[in-house]
Amino acid sequence: MAFFTDKFLNDRREELLRSVDRFQYQLNGGAWQTGTVNSKEIIGTNVVVFVNVPNFGRADTITGVRVYDINGALAGQQSISLKRTSLNVALLRFTFPLIETEE
Repeated sequence: MAFFTDKFLNDRREELLRSVDRFQYQLNGGAWQTGTVNSKEIIGTNVVVFVNVPNFGRADTITGVRVYDINGALAGQQSISLKRTSLNVALLRFTFPLIETEE
């Protein structure tokens, strides 16, 4: 039996949607760049954000991603390895599930 009400969890998803603000990516282990947020929405129990990473005319590897909140605090980051050719643009999808689990 769930403890939290659906309304409470939906309200927290709305808060999370408003709180995630700036998304950055790292190319080839170098400097961090800020991506362009294409969309932010709630889909089911997930907060989903799409971030555009432009093409710089050469092959590269996206080696890290991170997200900041509306106050400028680092919310989270992760190392990744997404190889691109000189022709590829990247559209990163961030999915933040907010659900209650029973144990």
